[in-house]
Amino acid sequence: MSDLVLLRLEDGDIIRCTDLGDAKTKAISLKGTKGRIRVEITPTGGGRMTTLDFDHSSLDWVAAT
Repeated sequence: MSDLVLLRLEDGDIIRCTDLGDAKTKAISLKGTKGRIRVEITPTGGGRMTTLDFDHSSLDWVAAT
């Protein structure tokens, strides 16, 4: 089983992703979307969730604020 990777859009939509690379590809494809795009990664078997925000200018993940 793999990590649970979810994109959460500012409008409340949630998109399930296979991994962080897939999440980045999907976030880039939503480039015209205004507002925050956040990825939440929950490790397999539990543990601390990692939360990152998508930076529209660099097209990469940054620490969530």
